[in-house]
Amino acid sequence: MPLTSVIDYLNGRLSALHPRAHLRQRACYRIHRGRLTAEVAGFILLPALVPVVAAATGDIFGQRARLCVQTQGGQSALPESLYVQAWDAEDVLYLDRFLRTFHALNYLHQGHDGREPLVLDVHLRHLAAQPEHHGEVFETLLHHLGLRPDQVILRLDGQALHLDPHVQGAARSFASHGYRLVAARTDLQRADWTRLGSLGVQWVSPQSRDLETLLRLAAPDARGQETPAGRIGWWLEGIDDPRSLAQARALGADLIEGDMILPALVRLSHRSSLSPADIGRLKIVTS
Repeated sequence: MPLTSVIDYLNGRLSALHPRAHLRQRACYRIHRGRLTAEVAGFILLPALVPVVAAATGDIFGQRARLCVQTQGGQSALPESLYVQAWDAEDVLYLDRFLRTFHALNYLHQGHDGREPLVLDVHLRHLAAQPEHHGEVFETLLHHLGLRPDQVILRLDGQALHLDPHVQGAARSFASHGYRLVAARTDLQRADWTRLGSLGVQWVSPQSRDLETLLRLAAPDARGQETPAGRIGWWLEGIDDPRSLAQARALGADLIEGDMILPALVRLSHRSSLSPADIGRLKIVTS
């Protein structure tokens, strides 16, 4: 099916799913001269993919979705600005599904086919607005794009996973549909690894202050944790030089995340694997 037809379908499908959402009247996906963009609440959205790399081998494991937001005048804005426009539950649900579908559309538009899973954030306001059956609607949208839930990794807030029973229920629902989960920005001093494992979490991404401590100490006992539900691995952001990469490996890190911003991107983007030397030339940022 031509991409323009897919975009037309998605524009209509999301509006039909949320007929009471005010934001649907000011939201659409567009493609012009091969460039995919979106508009919502008066903002222009530009998608990006950041490689997630296996620390031990340098192989590209997955693609993390990021978002650039601009005003109509071309000024940069924070992605969180979008949620300021969502006044009620219908708007929140519409916006979060609109954004996740936008990233999935861009993922396919960039030539990915599911072998490198797509990594998406789920906003806490979405979880609060959805009473039950988390993941079902998005699974249907993915199906129309030719993707399955097991080709998608969802990032959920680590603190909320520990403290909020509703978020815990949402995690179990996502996991039951086949999505893999990351506990993002987890406070390691309070982490309950057994609970995270029972919720279907497969990786933990620590808070920046914990990451700095881990890298400084490179403690051998900081390797991924074994739980009754299986092993939970480390997913590290902010590894921006060869020394930090060596420390991450000493920690037993499974995955690291980075933005390729150098001219080497043109060469590396056509390769399925990155060497340690390549990783040392990448600038890796957190968000």
